[in-house]
Amino acid sequence: MKISRLLTLSTAVLALLVFGMLGHITREAWLHYDDTSAGLQALRLTQRAMIAAEKLSFERGPVNAVLGDRQPADPARRDRLTRARAATDLALIQLERELQNDFGTQHPVEMASLYQALAEARNTVDTLASAAPAERTPELLKNAIGRMFALVPLALDAVGGYTLASERAYPRISRTLIKTRYAVELREYAGRLGSVLTVPLAKRQALVPAEHEQLEMLRGRLAQLRQQIQALGEDGGNPAGFNTVMARVDEIYFGTGLGLVAGIEAASRAGRDYGMDTGQFAQRYVPTMTPILSLRDELLQEAQTQAQSDHEHARTELLIVCSSGVAILLALTLLLLIVRRRVIVPLLRATRAVIRLGNGDYSRDSSGSQRADEIGDMLRALSTLRTNSIERQQLELERQHLIDELRRRADTDYLTGLLNRRAFTTASTQRLRRARGRNETLAVVLFDIDHFKSVNDSHGHETGDQVLIRVASVVREELRDGEILARHGGEEFVVMPAHCTQEQACALAERLRSAIASEPLTLADGHILRVTASFGVASAAGPQISLDDLLHAADLALYRAKRKGRNRVESAA
Repeated sequence: MKISRLLTLSTAVLALLVFGMLGHITREAWLHYDDTSAGLQALRLTQRAMIAAEKLSFERGPVNAVLGDRQPADPARRDRLTRARAATDLALIQLERELQNDFGTQHPVEMASLYQALAEARNTVDTLASAAPAERTPELLKNAIGRMFALVPLALDAVGGYTLASERAYPRISRTLIKTRYAVELREYAGRLGSVLTVPLAKRQALVPAEHEQLEMLRGRLAQLRQQIQALGEDGGNPAGFNTVMARVDEIYFGTGLGLVAGIEAASRAGRDYGMDTGQFAQRYVPTMTPILSLRDELLQEAQTQAQSDHEHARTELLIVCSSGVAILLALTLLLLIVRRRVIVPLLRATRAVIRLGNGDYSRDSSGSQRADEIGDMLRALSTLRTNSIERQQLELERQHLIDELRRRADTDYLTGLLNRRAFTTASTQRLRRARGRNETLAVVLFDIDHFKSVNDSHGHETGDQVLIRVASVVREELRDGEILARHGGEEFVVMPAHCTQEQACALAERLRSAIASEPLTLADGHILRVTASFGVASAAGPQISLDDLLHAADLALYRAKRKGRNRVESAA
């Protein structure tokens, strides 16, 4: 065995032992630190998600006021709703920004369903608010309120996921986070309790038995949540200000807020006028829920304090481990410096050169080829290999470019730039196989230009070519990605939509027909030539679906469209 090989082997064994030991210790310390960092991120996201959930709950107050408003509408109530929506949007933007900063997601999946449901709920509210009060039936009011209710669980689902991540990183704060979730639910159910009165207050009608029962059920749930929050802190695990904040919750919400609801119930049973509408009720009831938010913030602050302490401890441990590792590596480096400089370093450089060549990176030539030893021989060989590889790569790129160009020309109609009939058959056959396997409906739209022969006869074939190009361009702009468009022959074109029923295919054909008819062609002599087309639509589903059958059925429908006067869409029977 050569000395260089023996020294390399000895160095590698020693380095493996040292690196293995240090790597294991450092990895454990880093994982612990990384877990605490991820936990802090999750805790911060938890707070953002809870704030977003609270803003969604708060928005229901102005919504209830607007839905119960009389005509003419009160601008102040609409302004409060606008401000509440702006606060909700800001909270959601901040939550989404946190998701993007922490996880690098451009459009977080967690937010998509929430944004969609929020837009639909707001649209329902605006539509109902613009209607006359007599048209706001209890069913429509309950539907609008129900859509607003459905928003908070979407935000709370995100809270649950991030809270679990925080609990895994910080088991010490799990009880505090559970109490925080209870506080969020307490605010949500308090909002639900007030929303039950929206329809009676808006319609000036007495509460029905089902509403009395719902109020009683919600009061029971509120009392249960309050008891659970108190029970989790009986062993002294509550933050310093917990008792003070909880006392304000008992006094202001469970006293004043629930007392206001009880007064409305009493007026309903006695048949008295409520003395307020939805907006006035919201102005008096919503502020009583503010101490619940203070309770949530107090618990979150305690959790963050505990988590930050654990994170600082993990960072200190990581710094100690890294410092020890650096000291050991420096000592090892001093012992192996001579061997590394004459043998190991040149071999590593050569290895990196080989790796670059293997990965197709020919940008840098190997250095040190003037050396008169074995390493110099290897570097010169690598330089020769690099030169040969560059030449071979250039030849391969030229060959592939030629193949791609030939394939493109073989599949493209020379005049319109669309797929030709052969390429359409290939593409549609693949889609046909997928449709059979999934038992999907497959549609075909076949159309040709009306009186095209007379265009050629009257204006010449060059004008006919312009008509074909114009029609192809108009249709291409109307289609979506994934829809196959081809020139089927002469003045005839074919479209195969993606995942399209017979009715949808007919609607698509009608849109294409209208687009073609609305795009006249101005000739070189200034004459305006109006172009129309006739369409035949056919669809089928099942394992026996056949492309030839679809085209034949669409062709018959197209023939029927021409027979009935052209410039129309006909569907296969």
